[in-house]
Amino acid sequence: MLVLFAVATNVYLFLSSGERVSVVKVARDVAADHEITQADLERARVAVEPGVAVIPAHQLDQVVGRRAAVPLRKGTLLAVSQLSTQQSPPAGQALVGMSLKPGAMPPGLAPGWKVRVVFTAGSQSQEPAAGVQQSRAESAVPRDVAGVVDGVDGPDAEGATTVSLMVPDADSGTVARQAAVGMVVLVATERQDGT
Repeated sequence: MLVLFAVATNVYLFLSSGERVSVVKVARDVAADHEITQADLERARVAVEPGVAVIPAHQLDQVVGRRAAVPLRKGTLLAVSQLSTQQSPPAGQALVGMSLKPGAMPPGLAPGWKVRVVFTAGSQSQEPAAGVQQSRAESAVPRDVAGVVDGVDGPDAEGATTVSLMVPDADSGTVARQAAVGMVVLVATERQDGT
């Protein structure tokens, strides 16, 4: 009788462990405060024990467009507690987009990296037009600006990479103007993995 009970218990445990549910899983690493896209997520069928926080797969579309409250690692199951309800950019910050050529940023640049925006003075051959004098303020190169990478797309067919960068709102105009004329270089000060 005892042997029969043990066999029945083992069969029940084996069958119940096979009950899988469809949940949302992280498809690739996502930096904290990054807006989650469809490509960042995937569906997975897993056995989940009671009390484990997961998001059902049918709610995947509701996750797209939300922001990560913490860094999300590829392969982990997504929980509501990992999503931010705060709007981005936060107060005092602005999101600036720029197109950068190879060499104007470190290789492997990714969302979440902390960077320093360095403004270049242009090429040596860029002299003022004849009879036009540059004031000291016009010729001065702006000070560096700290920022955090929000998104990276590319490179495109011409080799340019589009980078969206979170910077202090007070510096956003300078960053945008200098980036528009190709006078910006990004220097990584802290990678996403903390190295």
